[in-house]
Amino acid sequence: MKKQAQIQEKWHLEKSPDTVCYFDYEAIEKPTKAIIHQSARFWYFRKGKGILKIDDTTYELKPNTIVSIAPWKITEIVEVEETLQFIKLIYDFQFINQMLKGATGLEKDSAELFKTIDMEPVLHLDSVQAQEIETILEKLKEEIGVASYDNTNHKPLRFLYMTNKMTELLITYHRYMLAKDGNLSQRPEKPLSLLSYIYAHSSERLTLDKLASVFYMSASSIAKQLNALTGTGFAKLLTEMRIAKVSDYLIYTDLTLSEIAYLTGFVDASHLSKNFNAKVDVTPIRYRKIYSHVRTNFNKTDKEIAYSVIDFLYKNYNDNELSGREVAAKFGISLGDLNMLLIYYCEKDFDNLLNFIRINKACELLSSTQAPILQIAIDVGYNNAKTFNLNFYKFMNRHPSDFRKKITFQADKES
Repeated sequence: MKKQAQIQEKWHLEKSPDTVCYFDYEAIEKPTKAIIHQSARFWYFRKGKGILKIDDTTYELKPNTIVSIAPWKITEIVEVEETLQFIKLIYDFQFINQMLKGATGLEKDSAELFKTIDMEPVLHLDSVQAQEIETILEKLKEEIGVASYDNTNHKPLRFLYMTNKMTELLITYHRYMLAKDGNLSQRPEKPLSLLSYIYAHSSERLTLDKLASVFYMSASSIAKQLNALTGTGFAKLLTEMRIAKVSDYLIYTDLTLSEIAYLTGFVDASHLSKNFNAKVDVTPIRYRKIYSHVRTNFNKTDKEIAYSVIDFLYKNYNDNELSGREVAAKFGISLGDLNMLLIYYCEKDFDNLLNFIRINKACELLSSTQAPILQIAIDVGYNNAKTFNLNFYKFMNRHPSDFRKKITFQADKES
């Protein structure tokens, strides 16, 4: 049985979301417990020798070793031969990755970045490579200070400088991987671990039964494995992942809590608020007010475009002539880029997201009005009942008339 791992808090819930990264030093003298990292990070080992386990794979640690850890990976220092002294750089991978996708000439490489880092998370550098990495890290330290020293230095254009240096570090790491192993895209892709799969699909109506079918295990075995691994249940773990996504919606969109709840997998606004407040110790509305300045601090990045598109769809879903190509043109990007962004940030392409919004709005109307189903179909943006019925069944696994009967029946029982 795997050792239980401690879930490390997601750093941006404790620090301002307009911080791209933060820098610190650390030393480890003895083996550590397993830790689940919610945020991405680099470790650069200057001194010491030991053995690191990432998920189920072990790696040698020695001077001039750089480690890249993706979100929701499990790490454990299983052996320390000599005290390990290293630099820790925690960063917003999602934001940096989207910045890279907008850089000319790096579109293909950036799309593969997460996958290749996952395939090769540990690199032993030669002296020239080590010097280049140290130079980048030293520049970042000069800019943002050392977190444990509580450095509050703010230089002009600090955000832009951090973004550029993190981009340089990621590209440099990627090139070292290619120099070592050639074309990594030719290697067989690793299957997602259980935690990585849950994170990638956290916005869906995910259940233990669905996980069981994906991993060819029983639902009870999945539950036991998660509990043994994290010390927490499936529902609590899933909520943890969803709350991190909620924070982005609160900052970058004007969506209501009900709309954000639909997009992140919560039952409703009340369910979202209760869980968010319990985790972050502040209400969603208060969180939005605190960080309302962040949106103006960011340039028009892919991240902001994605959330602006989502916001636009919630306000215009009932336009029956709305098309992906039209919306992409409105935001100055191609239809392919639009779908890529939406899939990255809300796990649905344009058509699926638009239909998802329309069907959820239809559910509200079916529950609160006696309007004919055809009228509701038209009100939410469909031209005919057939298309509406097909999409309703796809998302709700029942027909609109059956949904209305169930809601009516439940209301009668409660009264």
